[in-house]
Amino acid sequence: MWASQRTGPDVPKADLRDHMDALLTAEDPDEATFARAELAELVEEADDALADTLWEGVLDRGYETDDSDLIFEATSHLAAIAEDHDDPLAAAEYFIDFLNWRRRPGSVSDTESVETAFDEVIRLAEADGQPKEAALYEFRQVAFTRLADAEADQATAGDWETDSAPYASWS
Repeated sequence: MWASQRTGPDVPKADLRDHMDALLTAEDPDEATFARAELAELVEEADDALADTLWEGVLDRGYETDDSDLIFEATSHLAAIAEDHDDPLAAAEYFIDFLNWRRRPGSVSDTESVETAFDEVIRLAEADGQPKEAALYEFRQVAFTRLADAEADQATAGDWETDSAPYASWS
């Protein structure tokens, strides 16, 4: 199987075969997404290019279905892969995309995911030598945290900003 050649001896072939079979035989998109995520986790250390492709599919399904857990899980893995390739800007852009999705009307997530996304953008901006951007996202996070602490509806659904302009990276 081509995947076993790509991943080498570190990935158990039986597990790889089981996850690949589950992906190829899944009867509905949610089953396929779960299998894709399992396979991505299995191969991530051995073949980050394959894992990246699989996580992109999970991310697409998350956006299709407005599933915040899928979006955040895929975002976290894709950002980690980008960071492993010494690209903190690309890693941060995944979290910025999550924050922008979460600010859309009807988008719902737990406050912890938003807080973690802010933490990661700030950390990655600092790692990329962008203190001004880190400070800007810290400011935005403080405003969000105030809403979350007050248990305001915007902390879990829709836009919490007064300005509807999407967040942007420092590219």
